[in-house]
Amino acid sequence: MLWTTDLAAAQHCAARADFSGCLARCQTLARAHANDPEALLSIGTLLLSAGLLSAAETCFARASTLAPRDARPWVNRANRAREAGEHARARQIMQALLEQFPNHPVIRRNALTSLEYDPAASDTERFAQARAWGQWAQTRAGGPHPRLLLVPRDSRPLRIGYISADICQHTVGLFIKDVLAAHDPARITPIVYHAGQVRDWVTQQISQSVQLREVSALDDAALVAQIRADHIDVLIDLSGHTAGSRLSVFAHRPAPVQVSWLGYFATTGLTEMDAVLLDAWHAPPGTESQFIEPILPLPAGRFCYQPVPWAPKDLSPPPVAHSARITFGSFNNTAKLNDGVYDLWAQIL
Repeated sequence: MLWTTDLAAAQHCAARADFSGCLARCQTLARAHANDPEALLSIGTLLLSAGLLSAAETCFARASTLAPRDARPWVNRANRAREAGEHARARQIMQALLEQFPNHPVIRRNALTSLEYDPAASDTERFAQARAWGQWAQTRAGGPHPRLLLVPRDSRPLRIGYISADICQHTVGLFIKDVLAAHDPARITPIVYHAGQVRDWVTQQISQSVQLREVSALDDAALVAQIRADHIDVLIDLSGHTAGSRLSVFAHRPAPVQVSWLGYFATTGLTEMDAVLLDAWHAPPGTESQFIEPILPLPAGRFCYQPVPWAPKDLSPPPVAHSARITFGSFNNTAKLNDGVYDLWAQIL
């Protein structure tokens, strides 16, 4: 495992945005460990995270040849294809993996989300795949499980649980930290279940204001038991089918009321989900048929957030002041960009 030391040096290059240095170190490592699938997987994963997609594909392809029964190289090849905008290829890989590993949770999740990135996938196909996932999760959980009875509140605060793998400097973490801070403790007792591995200043800030439980090491049964022991009234999922999701926990019905919000934009596929919080922009009239869950429309946008602490206080004049034209920008995941998105932007602008 001496290659891990050299890999750490490559990771350090990537962290400093020295991508040429990262690439050079990774290529040297890959040549030195060309017959080690574990090393190639780790090297390829770093290259993928650094956006060095061609080199990542080379590592994953070699690993898949060396370990043909291991699903991980192919999952990563699908991830690489998605990041490169090769959505049909990503979808093809994931569907083949799903046929081979029908009960693999990550493959099931990725097969579903691959459709969300693919502009060629129809709404009908996406809905059918989500519903199939929900039925699979329900069967795996030994369900369907009956709804728990709501405990009368009397004068006690409502106990709301939030589950996410992104209670950190992530879009979800940055959004939810200020929502949690706005809760009135006389009316609401929030408990946050952090299912992710990353812990940073956002995690720390949230843990100082509300009760936060680290649950990444718990399996579904243990997490269900913890939620029930916490006597949660309303359980809110913030991840949907994204990485690190614990959505399968909801198939066990650990809380009387279960809601989807914030980190996902489509149906979860779970009949155990009592509502999805959306708004008129994300769920215009006519989209109800695309959701298993009843849509609970928010009166304004479903995204409520404060500026990040390092946001500039003083803004320079906008370019339109001297160019006479408005310049639009999009800070986004390149996997979400395709010709359909560009065409829609052109129509809007």
